[in-house]
Amino acid sequence: MIRRFLFLSLIVTPLLFSQHTSQFRQFGNVNGITESQLHDYLSFIASDELEGRDTPSRGLNIAAKFIATLLSRWGYDPAGDSGSYFQTIDLLRTKVIPGESNLRINDTGFTFGRDFLAGGVSSSVSARLVFVRHGYVFYDKKIDPYKGISVSGKIIVVLGGLPQGIRYGDLRGKEKGKEYETPATFAQKNGALGIIVVPSDLALRSWERTRKIAVDEGEKSMMAFKTGESPGIPIITLSKSTAQLLFEGERYSSLPFEDRDSLEKIPSFEFSEKKKVSFTVTTATDTLVTQNICAVLKGSDAQLKNEYVAFGAHYDHLGIGIPVNGDSIYNGADDDGSGTSALIALAEAFAKGARPKRSLLFVWHVGEEKGLWGSRYFTEHPTVPLDRIITQLNIDMIGRSNPEVDSAGTDAIFSGKKEIFVFGSNMMSSQLRVLSEDVNRSLLNLAFNYRFDDPKDPMRLFYRSDHYNYAKKGIPIIFYFDGLHEDYHKVTDEVDKIDFKKYCAVTKTVFATGLTLANLPHRPVIDHHAVTMDTAK
Repeated sequence: MIRRFLFLSLIVTPLLFSQHTSQFRQFGNVNGITESQLHDYLSFIASDELEGRDTPSRGLNIAAKFIATLLSRWGYDPAGDSGSYFQTIDLLRTKVIPGESNLRINDTGFTFGRDFLAGGVSSSVSARLVFVRHGYVFYDKKIDPYKGISVSGKIIVVLGGLPQGIRYGDLRGKEKGKEYETPATFAQKNGALGIIVVPSDLALRSWERTRKIAVDEGEKSMMAFKTGESPGIPIITLSKSTAQLLFEGERYSSLPFEDRDSLEKIPSFEFSEKKKVSFTVTTATDTLVTQNICAVLKGSDAQLKNEYVAFGAHYDHLGIGIPVNGDSIYNGADDDGSGTSALIALAEAFAKGARPKRSLLFVWHVGEEKGLWGSRYFTEHPTVPLDRIITQLNIDMIGRSNPEVDSAGTDAIFSGKKEIFVFGSNMMSSQLRVLSEDVNRSLLNLAFNYRFDDPKDPMRLFYRSDHYNYAKKGIPIIFYFDGLHEDYHKVTDEVDKIDFKKYCAVTKTVFATGLTLANLPHRPVIDHHAVTMDTAK
């Protein structure tokens, strides 16, 4: 009987959706979204005055207050903490105390900030050393540098960075400590006392700047999402000259820093008993606060207003970094100023139009660039019942296009002028895919490119934005994304490179899709196309 119902629903649903969307040819207040409106909002969100919106930062807080003020003026209900629009998130900041952190190799002492840097937890360590190459374990790839090596009661020495062929994006969607181990998680599980990092060639290039920050301000980059997890392990990072002294007299006494392939071919080995190493890391910790921005527009239907269509974007970026041609501000106009400003425009258009039947949930997520912090926190501490969210529409980079083509094709990683990459619409609900495409055809007929719509895609982009944390909770999602252009995560991601015609078209398409979902008589059915996050990793 269930099979028969699903079969019939897949036949009948397209007709129902087609009839429904035909009643919304103008899709409510969709024309309330304009290119000039998006330009105004984005010009503020991606301005130098907001200093790249790092998490946490003054510029990020200014953006949050600006958005909250608009939401209040437009009549949105606060959906944050204590009747506010802000859902606060604690961050743990760890600073190294330079004068109380030291290192000795045999009889030679070394100076913090010149010869080594430090991080992790406060601890004093004296033990034998074991070299374990990159120190990562990937169970599915059978990468394990610890075979035949015991690390219990020892200090592990690792090469900075991931193993060859592995990218940090590949870690999204994988469970640390279960599907893979970092040097720190493996060390803690197996009784190692500390970690010494031999920096990569890339890290050595910025050594002087990193060293100066460590001396002048402490290790201010040691910021973490505050959880109840284990506090960590003490870590020392060596300068090139100190690393060479560490390996002096050992089986491999000369390290080819500039040749990562050769470095990774060095097998794991124990240092000689004659090599005596001790170090002390002393840290001080404090808690900083950042915030998601959360708001609800109540629906008009007495029953359906208890369900939600969720709209999301991350409003943080990379802050202030190393100057490039005199510019040090990572404005993030496309990433994700475009999503942030689109969400503002959507909120305005919905507030100034007829109320849909279901309620609308808007969340501007914080800390996406740090590891999906905001969406993880919201889905673990929801301010509305998660089981009442019928779909989450995530917008992360929708303002750029390849100026050479209208549609870039299935092999492209950067979308064309009339094209957008779409993820997840068919992952849990085939009805959602039908609705999404029907709305698009009835409105602006963008080219929907499903190039990356596969959790097993080698680039693993599905796991690299905030929709992932909603999908993990069983909420159907659609993710809109323009691709990996040449200014991604660079200071050159500026407003003057935005294709506002396309940007406006995608924003209107999201509006129409959300409105259609909000007025459906029944939520999209999660059917046999659903996949679990465990099997999709």
